[in-house]
Amino acid sequence: MKVIDVQVQTFTREAMKYHPNLNEIEGMIRFVFKQESAFVGEQEFIAGLRAAGVRAMMMSPMGWAKANRDLAQIKEMHDYMGHLKQAYPDTVLGCWGDIDPRLGDGGARELERCIKEVGMLGIYTGAILTGIPVNDKRYWPLFEVCAAAGVPVKLSVGMTAIGQGKPGGGGVHLSHENPIPYVDDVAIQFPGLTIIAAHCAWPFHNEMTAVMIHKANVYNELHGWSPKYFPAELKREINGRLQDKFMFGSDHPWFSYERLFRDWETEGYKPVVLEKVYYKNAQRIFGLGA
Repeated sequence: MKVIDVQVQTFTREAMKYHPNLNEIEGMIRFVFKQESAFVGEQEFIAGLRAAGVRAMMMSPMGWAKANRDLAQIKEMHDYMGHLKQAYPDTVLGCWGDIDPRLGDGGARELERCIKEVGMLGIYTGAILTGIPVNDKRYWPLFEVCAAAGVPVKLSVGMTAIGQGKPGGGGVHLSHENPIPYVDDVAIQFPGLTIIAAHCAWPFHNEMTAVMIHKANVYNELHGWSPKYFPAELKREINGRLQDKFMFGSDHPWFSYERLFRDWETEGYKPVVLEKVYYKNAQRIFGLGA
């Protein structure tokens, strides 16, 4: 194993039947990859992770945290994610759920089921996915389930590719991706909950640093960016006082492992820091064995 990857997109052909807006994701693929499809068969996808030395935390097919999704379909999608963990235990550590906070008690019970029966790691959510800032009380039932089960939540922060280049940014409010007040508020309300901020938090990276220094239960995984483009302040924190707080996330296959490993390893990080970012911090934070 080279890394524990805290954010891998499930770009398998089998998963895509669960995506609610396949035209949108295929449009993003054509824009980013300059090809018609990045989807491959399940076994080929897993073989690529193994070849890279990755143990993966998989994202549920993008876009489920929207209003008016059918709960039965969501359950079927989550069961597929559980299948990946059962079928490929050497590679798949589990999945992040994607549950609409507007589902209320029904969504909370589905999350509880998935943690107990499907091997779900927790949830990944945020205003970019739901349109609802994460300090809104509609999330509370989901956060309470995670806190009681001792599993983390991932909350989006910073700039996002979702809506990028569209008129009005597709309705995404970048201000809702600032760790202060949103992540900070959740950390105060749920001090026993492990909170992982998702993405490089630029342009709010200094706010992210402040929250991680101040709140012992807040961490940051850095998917969606090449470390080559991290701001200087963030690089200093990774290599210094917050080296125990950061984790590797790729957003693979949007980013290739070849590129990310090269960029991480040529940016001047100390070997002990790379070890922590690549896998040791995740082992500790998630309570995983060596």
